[in-house]
Amino acid sequence: MTSQFHVIDRRILTTSDIESLQRVFDEEIKARRITHDCPEAAILAARLIELYQRGVRNKASLREMLNPAA
Repeated sequence: MTSQFHVIDRRILTTSDIESLQRVFDEEIKARRITHDCPEAAILAARLIELYQRGVRNKASLREMLNPAA
């Protein structure tokens, strides 16, 4: 009998992942005093997803890496 393993693609976000990302995004939006629909927010969201897909899951690490000086 052959055993099959399914490798989960890290680029695929689960509901839990999205909820975690949303919390970090909302906190960053508030801290930066920007709106959710401004160009900076779109860049922030893209960067946040990119970091998450690369394996950064810790909230503090994500926020640190989102820092413009990082």
